[in-house]
Amino acid sequence: MSKSLMVIGTASHVGKSIMVTALCRIFRQHGLRVAPFKSQNMALNSFVCRDGSEIGRAQVAQAEAAGIEPESDMNPILLKPNTDRKIQVVLHGRVYGTMTATEYYEQKSFFFKEVLESFHRLAQKFDCILLEGAGSAVELNLKDRDIVNLPFAKAAGSRALLVADIDRGGVFASIIGTFALLDDDERDLVRGFIINRFRGDLRLFDGGPALLEQRTKRPCFGVLPYIESLRIDQEDSVSLDDRAKRQGAFRVGVIRLPHISNYTDFNALETIPDVAVEYLTEPASTVDLLIIPGTKNTISDLRWLYERGFKALLFDTLEHGGWVLGICGGYQMLGRNISDPFGVEEGGCLEGLQLLPAETELGREKLTVQSQGRSFLGTRVSGYEIHMGRTEPLEPVDHFIQKEDGASDGIVCGRIAGTYFHGLFDNPEFTREFLSIVAESRRLNWRPAKFRYSKDQEYDRLAATAKTHLDIERIYELLQ
Repeated sequence: MSKSLMVIGTASHVGKSIMVTALCRIFRQHGLRVAPFKSQNMALNSFVCRDGSEIGRAQVAQAEAAGIEPESDMNPILLKPNTDRKIQVVLHGRVYGTMTATEYYEQKSFFFKEVLESFHRLAQKFDCILLEGAGSAVELNLKDRDIVNLPFAKAAGSRALLVADIDRGGVFASIIGTFALLDDDERDLVRGFIINRFRGDLRLFDGGPALLEQRTKRPCFGVLPYIESLRIDQEDSVSLDDRAKRQGAFRVGVIRLPHISNYTDFNALETIPDVAVEYLTEPASTVDLLIIPGTKNTISDLRWLYERGFKALLFDTLEHGGWVLGICGGYQMLGRNISDPFGVEEGGCLEGLQLLPAETELGREKLTVQSQGRSFLGTRVSGYEIHMGRTEPLEPVDHFIQKEDGASDGIVCGRIAGTYFHGLFDNPEFTREFLSIVAESRRLNWRPAKFRYSKDQEYDRLAATAKTHLDIERIYELLQ
């Protein structure tokens, strides 16, 4: 029987995903076959596994840290909001349906059974399972519907570890308050706590852990410092708020759409020396490369883009020699029009940006596939596709990628390009070539230096910090 441990949080975005990632790496270094698991994930950052199944990006990062292939059982339910009231439910990596929260909760017993079966399948294959909770572990109004936090830990026979974020403030209230709101049987499962993201001199917090231990009757397993510029794929766009603005000779603007998805496409760009990546909620000064990223609601976000005045920034970028790139939903927006005859998003039709000779129709079937091919620059690229639309050229065009299966992807028209490929910039040769032609068209002296975006180095850096500041041996003893 596999051992397991759940990491829960005092709130959303306190570091649960990062903590599981760190422990996955550390346990792997100790020789354990360890796998991550999150029964239900609400996120627009997703990934396509080798078999075409779609799961949350955070569980992919955790699997990478553990040195294993990601699979759908690691995240059996992925919830992808596409309007304020409806979510697309992805079950075992495939679209199950689009429903309201009420409709979803009405099927709680069915979904609970499905995720428990996924957990048991993983437990048969690995020495250890690290479970991740969601949001706060004590959302009192949701406890009767919770299939991801302590009710699931209880069903899986797992103990739990609580994580709190001191950088947000209120760490004493959040930890003590969480323990106070737990039921007695839940409190027995939570064996200790970790304080995350401490900035500055740790001596300034002397006495803090002891006070919390006295109030909660639980041990502190360590205080993890804030790790600057940690490039590990995150679960959702909340983490974009932590991005520090950088200066650089080459400026990339990514329009931060309301339903932005898969912004992890641009993590590799942020590792290149002298490249400044900025997520834009308002039109800014001219950039060298302007990117319209993926989105879970293309029509709604295109309407928002018009309302915010971004169309003027697109034309200004082109007028000054820059490039415009659309990825997935952004590619769809660059065309003549987008129609939604089946109400996949919200129905209707909207005129596109008129920058590419193509039109898009959203369909009921979602394409999820890993893809390889050769780009218009001649470089080989690999990535993945996740989309429910089909984009057809209206005239002969130059394609962005010729895929290995013989199909074509995307369009290049002058300094305007669109593609369905996610993960483009994880291909170093393509990235250097592409940024070079953009810099040339902008008449910049700058050219990208050779770089290698190594996720393994980031996982090792995270693990090394965690081993220095956490009591790993005592955490290991919690496994049961």
